[in-house]
Parts: sequence; C-alpha cells; structure tokens
Amino acid sequence: MFNKVNLKRSKSAILIMLLVLTLVVCYIGYRFFCVAITKRVDNVNLEQRAQTLYRTQSKVTAKRGQIYDAVGNVLAENASVYTIQVVLQKDQPSYVKASQIGEVAQQLAKYLGGSASDYEKTMTNGRKNKYFQVQFGTRGSNIAQDKYLEIKKAKIPGVTFESHPARLYPNGQFASDLIGAVSAQGTDSLKGISGIEAAWNKKLTGKDGINTTSQDSTDVDVAKVSLATKNGYDIYTTLNTKLQSALESKMDALQSDLQPKQAFAAMIDTKTGNIVAETQRPTYNATTQKDFGKFWSNLLVQEPYEPGSVMKGITLASAIDSGNWDGNATYQSGTIQINDKEVKDWNDGVGWGRISYSDGIALSSNVAMVLTEQKMGADTWQKYLNKFLFLKPTQIGFNSEASGSMNFRYPIEQASTAFGQGIKTTPAQMLQAYSAIADNGDEIKPHIISKIVDPNTKKVIYAAKREKVGKPITAETAKATREELENVIYSSKAIGRMYAIPDVRTTGKSGTAQISTASGYSSPGDNKNEIHSWMGMAPSDNPRYMMYIVVKEPQKNTGNLAKDMSNVFVSMMQQALQMTPADDKIVVSSKQQVKIPTVENESISAAKKEIEANRLAVEVMGNGKKVITQYPKGGQASLINQRIILNTGGDISVPNMQGWSKSDVMAWGSLAKIKINASGEGFLTEQSVLANTALSDGIHEITVKFVTPQ
Repeated sequence: MFNKVNLKRSKSAILIMLLVLTLVVCYIGYRFFCVAITKRVDNVNLEQRAQTLYRTQSKVTAKRGQIYDAVGNVLAENASVYTIQVVLQKDQPSYVKASQIGEVAQQLAKYLGGSASDYEKTMTNGRKNKYFQVQFGTRGSNIAQDKYLEIKKAKIPGVTFESHPARLYPNGQFASDLIGAVSAQGTDSLKGISGIEAAWNKKLTGKDGINTTSQDSTDVDVAKVSLATKNGYDIYTTLNTKLQSALESKMDALQSDLQPKQAFAAMIDTKTGNIVAETQRPTYNATTQKDFGKFWSNLLVQEPYEPGSVMKGITLASAIDSGNWDGNATYQSGTIQINDKEVKDWNDGVGWGRISYSDGIALSSNVAMVLTEQKMGADTWQKYLNKFLFLKPTQIGFNSEASGSMNFRYPIEQASTAFGQGIKTTPAQMLQAYSAIADNGDEIKPHIISKIVDPNTKKVIYAAKREKVGKPITAETAKATREELENVIYSSKAIGRMYAIPDVRTTGKSGTAQISTASGYSSPGDNKNEIHSWMGMAPSDNPRYMMYIVVKEPQKNTGNLAKDMSNVFVSMMQQALQMTPADDKIVVSSKQQVKIPTVENESISAAKKEIEANRLAVEVMGNGKKVITQYPKGGQASLINQRIILNTGGDISVPNMQGWSKSDVMAWGSLAKIKINASGEGFLTEQSVLANTALSDGIHEITVKFVTPQ
C-alpha cells in the first residue's frame, strides 16, 4: 500500500516539473522571438545600446583668442609649456633603469637647475613605491619651448613631456597693465586674471567642441556626431606698437632715475579717443612674468588720486564758459583766507605780488583758482564738474573701474577742488575731461579696444567709433582755454617752458599735489611726498595728440623731475606728430604679404622712403651714404611690418634689439660681421652690449638671450 501511494506521488511531481519546464522553455522562446523581431527589451533599444558600447567621445579644446595692436601685430598669442616626467615602469619602451638614475639626475640638474641628489631621491623613492612615473614639482613644470627642445634633443633615458596651454606675450614688458595675464585652469585651459585678458575673458575663451564616434562590432565607423568648437574672439587694441615701444623705453629711463612709487603715462588720439600708447610703473614682463604680482592695480582706471594743478585747466575752461574769466584782471597773490582756513600759493604763500589772472595760470597760482571758483559760485562750479563727467566711471572696458570721490560740503572744500585737492579722479577721467578742451568742446570717450573679430566667421562683431559723451563747453571756450594755457609754456613767467615742442605750438598744464594723510597734507615742496603731473597737447590750434604723465612720490633725484617728465612728453609727441597719415590708418592682417623692394646702391633717404612706402620697418646700420647690402634681399615676399636691415658700411653701432626675433638678430650679426652668442628662443630680452656702442670700440662678439613664456 505504501509503495503504491509513493509511486503515484512521484509520478505527479514529475508531471508537474515537466509542465513547469515546458512553460519556462516556451516563455524563453517567446522572449527570444520578441527580441529578435523588435530588438527591444523593457523599452530599451538593444541595437542602439550595442552602438553605445562602441561609442567614444573626445573633447576638442577651443583656442583662446589672440590680442593684437591696432594694425595686427600680435601682443598675446597661444603657446605651449611642458611638464617633465620620468618613466620608471620596466615594460615601457623607454624607462630609467636602476643603474641610470644617477646619470639622469645629473642631466636633469644641468637643464632644470637644483641639486642632482634631489632628482635622484625622487626617482629612487618612486621606484621603491613602484610608481609608473615621477615629476619634479615647480622645477619640472612650465618648461618653455626653448628649454623643452634642448632637453628633448639630449635624449635622456625615460624622460617624457606633457604639454599644457600657455600664453605668449612676444614683446615682454609692453602695456602689461592693459594687456594683462592669465593663469592655468587645470591642464587644458587658461583664465584671464588682469587687464584685457580678465575683462574680456568670456570673449577670448571660446567654447570647447566634442567629437563622438560610434563603431559596430567589426570596428567600422557607423556614426560620427560633433559639437562644433568655437574658438575665442580676437581682440584688436588701439595701441600703436612703435609709439608703445618708445614709451616703454622712456618710462624705463624715468623710473630708473626718479624711482617713484608709481608712475603713469598715456597718449591719446584726440580725433578718435584711441589710446595709442600707455604704460605704468610698477609693471611686469608678461613674457617672463618677472615682477608679476608686485602691483595689481591698473592705474588708468583703478587708482583715484588728487590730480593737483592739472585740474586748473578744467577750472579755467569752466570759468571762461560761464563768463567768469578775465585774464587781464589782477589780484593779490600769495595767501587767501576762507573762513578759518588759509590757501597758499605753492611758494609757501609768498606769491608774486599783484599779478594778472593770466600770469596766475602761467605761475599755477592756487589763489587765482580760489578767486575764480568764488566768482563762479559753488553751484556753477559743481555743475561743470558734473558736465565734465567727473565721479563717473569712463567704462572703457576694464574690471573694477573706480568712480573717484569729492569733498564739496564746505567753502574750503569747494575752493580746494578748483586747484585739484579734495577731489580724486583716475587718469582715464582726466583724459576724457581734457578731450573737451582738445576737441572743440566735444568730450570724447577714450578707447583701448578698436575691434573684436570672430575668427570662426571672420566677422567683425564690434568696431569702436568716435564716441561723444558730452559737450561741457563750447568750441569758442575750448579754443580760448588752449590759448590761455599756452601761457604755462610761453609766458615770461611760465614755469612749464621745458614742455615746449620745437617748431610746434604746444599747450597744457602742469600739476603738483600734496599727499593726503590721516594727519593732513604733506608740505609743499616736499617732492618725495607729492604727485607730479603734466597734461599737454599739440598743435595748440588743432590738437592731434594729447599726453598725460603722472609721477607719484619720486624717491631719488627729485631735481630731475621736470627734465625727465618733459623728455618723455616732448620726444613722444615729436614721434607721434611726425608719423604719416598712413601710419595711423593702415589696418591690415599681419599675414598680408608685400614684396620687398631692392634698394642696394640707393641713398639712405631714398631707400628708407621706398621701404616704408611698402609698409615695412627699416633698421639702418653704419654711417655710410648708400646701401651696400640689405636683409632680406629684394624681390621676396614678406609680411607687413617685417624689419629690413640696410647695411651702409662705415662705423657701425650696436642697435637696441629688445623685442627682435632671433632671425633678425642673427642677420644683423652676419651683416656686421660680428659673432652673436645666442641662447633661448622667441624674442630678445637681454643683450650684453649697450645700444649705440660702436663696434670700433673693440666689440668682437655680443651675447644675447631670447625668451618664451615660463
């Protein structure tokens, strides 16, 4: 009985199992059938999923936009720096063997500096910890192109390089406060941290692209999808490279002699508002980044200061315009009482007796300006300060532009602003205000950006135009103001005679301001604790250029202040005024080519004229009367602005080769038949023989250094 029951139960269980197994097989078969037909599982397309498994993506990094001068000379461009690595893993094609570590350490110390033992220790520890490769901190990072090529050529065992984007500033110390600098963001991008690089970072940066490739199981591309790369916009400044280079040199000399805590200079085209040259001290070399970080402010727009007597030109214009000026009227100079306060003329209140107001302008009398402000009345004077747009940012295109400030509540404060104390302005505001005097009453906004170009489409997305921001005075007033300010230079009592430009009628105003401290102002005549300035323009009857120079707290040779400042002004204005109209108007791509003329056996003047007519630069060597040889030879194609060297024979002197390319320097050496000992790549930053030294003084060789960014 028991066996029969168990047998029946076993048969039932087997039948149930067979039934379940049959159902499972049928279900699986059905699912396979559905997948084969629809190629989907749970609403997932298996075919697309399979492609996804074979899909790769790669980022295409956008190029940062370049920065140019007004005619297309590069001021900031993209470059690469390198990080050095030493491979330790044995299965690599090139690695450092244990027996080679000491030799490699010696080689690295030779090229990168430092102690060989430090490099040896790093590699030994890396090998002990079974690292794939090692790096060497700051010494092995940010290696410039010339050093990279030098190390690579040495073929040191195990040494490899990793490339990173960098920024090259070919001219080094060159309007660095305006152009700015960048910092690395990770390993493949840059971000502007000062100047145009920072203020226009979004425009310069561009947008990275993405390449997406899908492959089938046979590794054949079946789809390719890309997100287009958009390179950053190119920015053209208003700077003129010739004038900027000259200004940097002049300001270097001023800095060396006077050693001021700060100094600033800018030249502006009065017809357009374009700033054609500008620099400040302290500054830095953007190529080597030497001195970068010592002083972060852009003096043009970020550091308001009391302008001192340069403000008297604005007071004068306001008085003439409001009918409160009579240059022939007289007053008692020296000291004037305002309630319980005294205002003194700069000669310790002694004055010059009873003099005319025109003489007061020539002598920069504070008392004359106080009396003039009182004639106008505080309300009228304040109205003109507003019309000249003081206390408002110029918005010329930089971050963190200051507005300035003013104390104007009490009569002494109101009077003080008339001679430039108690009001703080920026150089940009002063240049903008004085443009009304230079440009027949029209106040013109200064420009530093001339145009912005989309390199992806070649379209100009922004082009600066002459921008009138106000008309604080009439054309008649502007003319009368310029004529009155000529007394500062040409009057028998003038204190600004050194600012006269030979053969060109000049007008302008000097300024000296005491430094405001918690305990009051510094004493008049204490040059080391004063702000000295000059605003000048020429020709006086129809100004073409205007220049503003500011020297804050010179610490040495203060007796040379007027000489040094006037030397900057006169030489720069002469150079600018002698430029031909073509120098100002040519706006072409730096890639445009011209044909080099053949000028051998021609006179120097004829050769220079012919070369410059073809928009090429000229460098004359020797004091001969005719061109003996030239480099490059005539008939070749050349980029615009390339340097053409003319050898005239005779006595040859060493030129200032700062910023020259290596090919130009070596060519000059070949023509001069002198040995050039060169190191580095890029542009010349150092030369062992001073400019203007005659080769006949026993010079047989010159050592020069070329630098690309660190």
